[in-house]
Amino acid sequence: MQEAGVSSFALCVLCMIFIYIGFNKTGSVIFGASLLLLLYSLILSVIEIRISVDALNIHIKEMSK
Repeated sequence: MQEAGVSSFALCVLCMIFIYIGFNKTGSVIFGASLLLLLYSLILSVIEIRISVDALNIHIKEMSK
């Protein structure tokens, strides 16, 4: 998850560089890829949070016995 988030920000920086030097089309494509990686990172984050919540619920249930 963190790798996808960092890659997303790195692509965003690369996108800004391409737009700055005048390659707007390339910058737009890279920005789109950056958004997709960010979305992927957010989806993975939600999955990890759900796994953690389930694990905590199991642990709390075992402690209450």
